[in-house]
Amino acid sequence: MSTDSCLQSLQCHVEDYLRAYDSLGYNRFLDFDWQALPDSLARSGITELHLAAVETAMVVEDHIPGYASEYQRLFHVEGSRTDEEAWMRRQTLHFVFRWVAEEDRHAHVLELYLRHSGRRDAAALTALMIREGQKSYRAPHEIPSQLFAYTALQEKATQLYYSCLRQAVDEPVLRQVLLRLSQDEARHCGFFSHLVLDALHDGDLGTIALLKEALHSFRMPLSDMIENYKRKAIQMMRAAGGYDYREAFDYFRRLVKRVAEARTSARGSGLIELMTLAQALAPQR
Repeated sequence: MSTDSCLQSLQCHVEDYLRAYDSLGYNRFLDFDWQALPDSLARSGITELHLAAVETAMVVEDHIPGYASEYQRLFHVEGSRTDEEAWMRRQTLHFVFRWVAEEDRHAHVLELYLRHSGRRDAAALTALMIREGQKSYRAPHEIPSQLFAYTALQEKATQLYYSCLRQAVDEPVLRQVLLRLSQDEARHCGFFSHLVLDALHDGDLGTIALLKEALHSFRMPLSDMIENYKRKAIQMMRAAGGYDYREAFDYFRRLVKRVAEARTSARGSGLIELMTLAQALAPQR
């Protein structure tokens, strides 16, 4: 695919996303009944396990300054780039800034839930957020096709988690919060999926090898940074009965299948191998 065609495709994805969702949103302070939350919690079956899961999700979402810094670093419009590369990076950042704002709101809404719940010490929660937020984050990949594949997987896994946790709780405010967050994550996943499909359509066997590497090395964000992450991850899975982040690999397999079915060349065989790998990493039924 030519540079002009790549640019045109990227611009279309960004414009389509912003045209569809630029005015879509919710007010983190006014659209949830925070004042009624303590009484609602008292009437619900929410357990400490559920609240711990919300807290861990908040910590992951609240590292958005680190995620944002890395995307801005990787897509910075710097002088060493050609005009075409600089313009493509600038178009990417139109989406990134919108995405970052939505993810920042996720972190804040989960924080507000915990603060209004009456089940968390305010000072301790602040200390936790500062301690975790001060840790340095590095993007898992420097190459855009790998980073987009990683982020599509991560957004799908997060969407699945919020949906599963929502099904596992009966408290109305949390259910409303999780619905909003899962809808946002689904849209984000959709955008990054378009970029993955472009890479699959237009890349070569080298691109497929890079995506294989991204699948093999996939870990959820901050898995190597959050204190006691393994224990907290187990708690999150228990709180959201039926959740398995590996379901995201099955989603990726379906993306690859859409491209592979139209290919019969050696590159098509590479796509089949990528699809097989994604299937092997997905939970076995």
